[in-house]
Amino acid sequence: MIAIFTGVAGLQAYQRAVDVIANNVANVSTVGFKAGRVSFAEALAQTLRAGSEAGTNPMQIGLGVSLGSIENLMTQGNLKSTGRPTDVAILGDGFFVLSNGSEMSFTRAGVFQLDGRNRLVAASNGMAVLGWMADPSTGEIDTTTSLDPSTAITVPIGTRLAARQTANIVYQGNLNAEQDPSEPVETSLTIYDSLGASHQITITFTKSDTNPNEWDWAVSSDDGTCADTGAIHFTEQGECVDGSISFTLTLNDPKGAEADIPMSADLTTVTQLAGETTAQAVSQDGLPVGSLQSFSIDETGVVTGIYSNGMSQRLAQIALAGFTNPAGLTKLGSGLYSTSANSGKPIIKPPNVGANGTLAAGFLEMSNVDLAQEFANLIVTQRAFQANSRVVTTADEMLQDVLTLKR
Repeated sequence: MIAIFTGVAGLQAYQRAVDVIANNVANVSTVGFKAGRVSFAEALAQTLRAGSEAGTNPMQIGLGVSLGSIENLMTQGNLKSTGRPTDVAILGDGFFVLSNGSEMSFTRAGVFQLDGRNRLVAASNGMAVLGWMADPSTGEIDTTTSLDPSTAITVPIGTRLAARQTANIVYQGNLNAEQDPSEPVETSLTIYDSLGASHQITITFTKSDTNPNEWDWAVSSDDGTCADTGAIHFTEQGECVDGSISFTLTLNDPKGAEADIPMSADLTTVTQLAGETTAQAVSQDGLPVGSLQSFSIDETGVVTGIYSNGMSQRLAQIALAGFTNPAGLTKLGSGLYSTSANSGKPIIKPPNVGANGTLAAGFLEMSNVDLAQEFANLIVTQRAFQANSRVVTTADEMLQDVLTLKR
């Protein structure tokens, strides 16, 4: 009887549905997991009589059910705070790009760590996280270049950074408008040469005895000489007119560093008002040699290194991949996906560009499984399985009755 085979088809289809639900429930706590959903379709219909112009409709008998599709639900999962700087969640539709050195894979699970070669890798399988590395001297990142499977993001913890020579100084404060011209104002600060060695310089301001809104300046140092001198001027309201001064310190014994250190001092916010003299250098951009101690990841995927000398510099930027049909990706296990003929090719861009989304460091995206919905689906599927098993039993009883007719 056809009913037996129809019931068996139903049993097989609903058994597959239970398998999908069981997998969803099993992965309710899996980071980045995307739930599956089953849809059913009528297997086939046998036509006993076609429709006619006389007003009769087609006469057909359905021959069972089959799986229409098992699709991945790519909706956003909830975020869980971990506090680990290498845990990263995606807010959007993108995927992290991972590589085993020759092939790319994609994942939503941002459980990352540094391996023995200081590469940022997935903790579950050791695959490298791909992105764009910054220029080591300028920190500039070119995201227009295409990704290569070997372009792993590297965070060289403990490595030394070249020193930076002082080029810019910023002054703030006040020069007393009632200062005695015979009493110069000396301001000292530390600068650095091209090798990171420190040098002490003193910039002396002397109020003019002929022009009440003018101050002469000169630079001196025990480590070198500076022939540059000049004057700065103020308005009657005490605002600095000149804005900045420039000078060059020539080292007596550079010890391999560049002998001349050209600098510019910004005096924009320095005032000349009747009151205490407080003018001093508040910052300079030179740095001694430092080593990379830690790093952070911002919402655009930029990895910023923090050095022991107080400097921070961009090291790399994490890439995200988008797909025209992310539900068409093929699951590989361990939270990995690969492209399929129906997913489309990956569109690789930086975070916060297009629909790929932004990143949240210190968070992980949890599974998007709705446990209550899964149990409801399980009840419905179980009842459907029981109903189909009852169809098989009833058809068997009918066959048994047929076999006993001749007795």
